[in-house]
Amino acid sequence: EKVDLTTLNNEQEHQHVDRDGLRAWLAEQPCCTHNDDSSASGDPINFVLVGDSQLLLSAMVQRGWDLTERIHGGSIWKTTKSFLMGSSYRYSPVSSLYALDRPQDMALQKARGNIHQRNHLRLWRAPLLCDGEPVWLGQISRDIGVRFTFKS
Repeated sequence: EKVDLTTLNNEQEHQHVDRDGLRAWLAEQPCCTHNDDSSASGDPINFVLVGDSQLLLSAMVQRGWDLTERIHGGSIWKTTKSFLMGSSYRYSPVSSLYALDRPQDMALQKARGNIHQRNHLRLWRAPLLCDGEPVWLGQISRDIGVRFTFKS
């Protein structure tokens, strides 16, 4: 998604916590993502990262993760073509999951053998700093198939 991470949460909205405060804040958060109207649960929020977005993104790219494209006509066509041909699409978009009352701020994936086999990683910038560093809620999953819906 196209998100300006520098203005996502202004400095006054950040809660400053230490590691114990972070654990307490995390214990109060929902366990899972949800759809856009909160009527259905999604995948579990299953990790947390603490650190600067550019450093984290650089580390993930170095480990083989790629940023995904946004969903638009061209990316839908490329996804459909990969689906029909059984090929890989390195930057294929991922569907939106919601946490912190919004869709993911950043989505990455690791393409595997074909479009049906991908690892997805979604991140949400949390409204707090832990020991002065930004906190990110994360959700990682392994896709085992592509499904087209009217929403996508």
